[in-house]
Amino acid sequence: MKTSVPRFALGFALALCAARAEPPPAAEAMKLAREGAAAADEKDFPTYLAKMEAAAALRPDFPRILTNLAAALLANDRADDAIATLNRLAALGVNSPVDRSEEFAALRGRKDFKDVLTKLGNNLVAIGEADIAFTLSDMTGVIEGIAWREKTGDFFFGDVHNRTVWLRTKDKKVRRFTPQDETVFGVFGLAVDEERGALWAATSAVPAMSGYTNDLDSAAGVAEFDLESGAVRRVVRLPKLADHQTHVLGGLVLAPDGAIFLPDSGAPVLWRLASGADALEAFVRNADFMSLQGAVVAPEFNALYVTDYASGLLRIDLASRALTRMDSPPDTTLIGLDGLVRAPNGDLIATQNGLRPKRVLRIKLDDTGESVTAVTVLESGHPNMADPTLGCIAVGGDFFFVGNAGWSHFDVGDAQPTAPRSVPIFKTKLAVPPPAKKK
Repeated sequence: MKTSVPRFALGFALALCAARAEPPPAAEAMKLAREGAAAADEKDFPTYLAKMEAAAALRPDFPRILTNLAAALLANDRADDAIATLNRLAALGVNSPVDRSEEFAALRGRKDFKDVLTKLGNNLVAIGEADIAFTLSDMTGVIEGIAWREKTGDFFFGDVHNRTVWLRTKDKKVRRFTPQDETVFGVFGLAVDEERGALWAATSAVPAMSGYTNDLDSAAGVAEFDLESGAVRRVVRLPKLADHQTHVLGGLVLAPDGAIFLPDSGAPVLWRLASGADALEAFVRNADFMSLQGAVVAPEFNALYVTDYASGLLRIDLASRALTRMDSPPDTTLIGLDGLVRAPNGDLIATQNGLRPKRVLRIKLDDTGESVTAVTVLESGHPNMADPTLGCIAVGGDFFFVGNAGWSHFDVGDAQPTAPRSVPIFKTKLAVPPPAKKK
C-alpha cells in the first residue's frame, strides 16, 4: 500500500507505550529519533547524539535512524564515527542522498566520504532479471492486489480506485470481473479459494477510492465474490469501533482450514474471519503492530507471519497467539516490507517498497520457523518497478507482482481516474539452483 494509506500510524503506538513499561522497540526508537531531531533544532547537539545513539541501539536496521545518527556524530565533531555509521547504512543495501545534505557538508572533501557515497550509489544499480511477464493496458485506477487461479490460468487484480477486480484470462484478454456494488470499497489483496468457489478480497475505504467521503473513514472488511461469475456473495464489515483509529485492511491470507486473516495497517489488530463465520474477530491485538501489511500461513509451524512497515517481520503462534519479532541477519533490513507470500520451497518472498531502492526479497527461515537465517535481494532498482505492491505465486511456481500500482497519481486532491496507462506485472524466477557438483 502506498501514500494514500496510513503506513506509519503511530498515534496508537505512542498511546500504548504510555500504558506499558516496555514500549515496542520500533515505537520507542522513532520517539527517541523525534526527540533527537527536536534537540538538533535547538542546537543541543549532545542531546541529539544521545537520543540517536539510543534509537540506533534499539533498531540498528532503520536506515533513517542510521542517517540521523551519522549527522549527530558529525555535529559532535566525531567525523570518523559518522563515516563508519554511513558505511553501516550502505551495508544494508539502501541509498540515502546524504551527498546533497548540508548536514554532511563538512565531509565533502574527505576520500572516505566519497568512498561511502560510491557504495550508496552502487546500491541503486539494478539487481535481478526484471522480467515483465505482461502489462495491463488502459488502467485508470490503483492496481494493488493480484491472485492466480491455477485451475484456469486466470489472473485477478484488485483496483482500489475503481472498487473492482479485473480478470486477465489465459488467452490474455482483460475485462472487469466484479460488478459495480456500493458495498464493495477499494479492492486490495486477493485470494483464490477453489474449495469454496470463492475469490476473497480485502476491501477498504481510502481517499484514493472513487466515491470516498470522510464519513467512510475506517469502513473496511472482506468481500467474497463468486469465483466463476464475479457476483458479490457477501461483504463482512469490521464492527463499528469507538477507538478513534483509522482501520485499513489491505492484505489477506487464506488459511488451510478456510479462515481468512486480515492485517490492519491503521490499527494494532490482526483480524480473522473464521471458516463459516459471519463476523470478523480481533484475533490478535498487540502494540508491536504499527502498520501491518502482508501475511502468510505456515501450517507446518502452526504459525502466521506478518509484515509490518515499521516493526519488520513478525511471527504469530496460531495456538497461543503469542507474537515474536524476527530479527534480520547483520547487514540486512526488513523495514518497509509490504506484500508477503510463500515460495514453493517454503521461503518467504516480500516486496519492500518503503526504502530506496524498491526491492523484492527472499527471506529464509530456520528449520523451526522461529528465526531468519538469510535475506537475499532478488530484484532491486528497476526503472519500471517504481511502486511494487502485492504479489502471488503463479505459473511455474514463480513470483508475479504488480510493478507500479499507481498510488502517486492519487496523492493530491480529489481522487480522479488517471489517463489510461499500462501497469507492468513482473515475474521473478524462484527456482533455487542445485548445488554445484564437487569435482
